[in-house]
Amino acid sequence: MNSRTIENEIVSEIRLATATSRVQLAKHLGIAPSTMGIQVDRLIELGILKESTAEEWGPGRPPKILEPNSTAGQFIGIDFDARRLHGVSVDFSQQLLKHHSRDLPRHANAEDVVQIIQEVIRAVRFRGRKLLGIGLAIPGTLDEEATKGLHYRFIPGWTKLPLRNVIQTVFRVPVYLENNVRVMAMAERWFGQARTIQNFICVGIRSGIGTGIFLNGELYRGYEGLAGEIGTWPMREFSLNKKNGDSLPLEDVASLRAIQESLNVSVEDLLRSAENCDRLVMEVLKRAASAVGRVISQISLILNPQMIVIGGPLAELKEAFMKPLCLEVKRSLSSEGGLMPLIVSTQLGELAGAKGAAALALHRWELKV
Repeated sequence: MNSRTIENEIVSEIRLATATSRVQLAKHLGIAPSTMGIQVDRLIELGILKESTAEEWGPGRPPKILEPNSTAGQFIGIDFDARRLHGVSVDFSQQLLKHHSRDLPRHANAEDVVQIIQEVIRAVRFRGRKLLGIGLAIPGTLDEEATKGLHYRFIPGWTKLPLRNVIQTVFRVPVYLENNVRVMAMAERWFGQARTIQNFICVGIRSGIGTGIFLNGELYRGYEGLAGEIGTWPMREFSLNKKNGDSLPLEDVASLRAIQESLNVSVEDLLRSAENCDRLVMEVLKRAASAVGRVISQISLILNPQMIVIGGPLAELKEAFMKPLCLEVKRSLSSEGGLMPLIVSTQLGELAGAKGAAALALHRWELKV
C-alpha cells in the first residue's frame, strides 16, 4: 500500500473502532510499527486524528488512544421522500452538529425538491468547520454508478436526474447518493439494532415502500443496483376488484401516503387516532399491516433474515400496526414451514436516514491532501 492508502485505512479503522492504538493498527493492517508511527504522526499533524492517554489502566504505562479529531471537518446528510425532507450535519467524529426538517409542498416537482435540498444543506452547515462531503438518501431507483435518480413515481419530473453533479457543482465537495431505505439499513448496521446482525432487512414505509438488504454483513444492491424495490409488489388479495383479477401495488395499499389518502388525514391525526383506537383507522391500518406482513413472509422464505427492522412513522404504532404485521408474518410463515425472524421497530427516530446519509459520506470520504 502507498502512503495515501495507508492513511485512509488508518482513519477508517479508527472511525470503526477496530483498532485504537498504534500497536493495534500496525498488527491489524500488517504494517511495520515504524511506518505506522510516521503515518499516524502525519495524520495528527494534519488535524485528522488526535491522541490521548487512556484514563483507566492497570499497572504499567497506559497506552495512547487514537480517535478522530472532531474539528477536522463536517459532513452533511439529506434524507427525503415525497412528504418530508430531513437534513443533519455531523462532525468528523460523527457527533450531531445541526439538524433541520421541512415538509415538501404537496405538488413539488423535481426542480422544486432539488432547490429545497440546497436550502436545507445551507441551513444545517455548521460555521467554522470545513465541509468535507454530502450524503443524499434519495427515494426510488438509482443508476448503477449512483450518480442519478432514475425514477420516483411520487415526485413529478424525477427521471434520470443527475443529482450528484448538480449538488457537487454548487457545493464543490464529494457527493454520495444511495437509496433512502438502504441508507436506513446502513444506519441500523452502523449505530442501530443491527450492529451485531449479519443478515437483516430494513423495511421503510413512508410515501412509498422499499427495503434495504444486508447479507453476510454487506449491503446488497443487486444487479444494476435495483434490489429491494418491493413497492410495486402486486397484491391481488387486497384489490377492490378481485372479480376482474386486478391487483394493487403494495405501496398503493400500505404506504403512509396511501393510508393518509384513504382516510383524508394528516400524519399527526393518523397517529393520534390510532393511539385512541379509532375503529376505522384501526381497520385501515390492520389491512395495511397484513399486506406488508404478507410480503415480509415471502421475502423471509427467500432470504431467511435474522431480523426485520421496520422504519417510518407507522413503526411507532405497536398495537395498531406492528402487532397485526407480526401476526400476519407468523401466520404466513407457519403455513409455509418458514422460520419467523425477529421483527422490531427502528429506535433511531425520524433523523435516522439523514444521519445515515451523513455517515455514508463520512465512511466513503478519503484523505486527499
